[in-house]
Amino acid sequence: MQIQAKMKFLLLFTLLALGASTYAQQIDLSNQNWSSEVIRERGQAIIPLYDGWYPNEDGTKTICFGYFNMNTKQSFNIPIGENNYLETDYPGLDLSAANIPTHFDPLPPAYRHIFCAFSVTVPEGFNTSHRITWHISSNRFELSTPGKVIPPYVLDEPRSDGRGDLAPLVKLSPNDRGVRGRTGIHTASMINASVDKAVSLRAWIEHPDEEIWVGWSHHSGQGNVEFDNKEYKIQTDNNETTVAVRFSEAGEYVIRMQTIDNIAAFEFYCCHTNAYFHINVSN
Repeated sequence: MQIQAKMKFLLLFTLLALGASTYAQQIDLSNQNWSSEVIRERGQAIIPLYDGWYPNEDGTKTICFGYFNMNTKQSFNIPIGENNYLETDYPGLDLSAANIPTHFDPLPPAYRHIFCAFSVTVPEGFNTSHRITWHISSNRFELSTPGKVIPPYVLDEPRSDGRGDLAPLVKLSPNDRGVRGRTGIHTASMINASVDKAVSLRAWIEHPDEEIWVGWSHHSGQGNVEFDNKEYKIQTDNNETTVAVRFSEAGEYVIRMQTIDNIAAFEFYCCHTNAYFHINVSN
């Protein structure tokens, strides 16, 4: 994965240097001055990222997508549609239910790349010649990334024996069996909430380490979302964690929770767990 990360960085640097200069100067490419200072408060793009894939026991494969918001203060709501969609060349594959994010928070200062925000599981017949491509347009930048199942991009999931790392086990009720890994776990039914009234979201997390990181994000839904605590560490001897969330508008939302032993481990592409809370907010 180190070669993959370097290749991604070089491609990202090239694309963003071009994008930042074009946006700022609006002059012919041959006369532009290139700059590595591509992160801005506003005006930059959401970069869709292909994070890799992993095989499943039933023969299917799961492709992971993440993203990079190159703005430190600008967030985006980009509904599923012509500016935010998936396409594939695999015949008959239905992508309509894919859990694509539609809200993108400003750049996190500590880890920046949002790793595997969502995943798509593909049939056993999906091979190295097939692609799922995520297209996203923001601030006049039209970008895309192809997801594929070629060997150099295979991910350790849900554990890395080489690093001795393991994704946390996440339960959404204390008696669940729980799930480890990026495919994640979803609430079994809608959670009901009201506009401007706090609702508590709970998870039970287990891990061999004494302390792990937990982060909460607004994954989809058009209104503003406020958390009483977005990122923190918990002691695993008391494995229940709770966050209070408020919503500014009625509608359907998804809140994404990610947990990993340490955020530095994200850079090794293993091992974290996703959880998705589906919430119906009424007036």
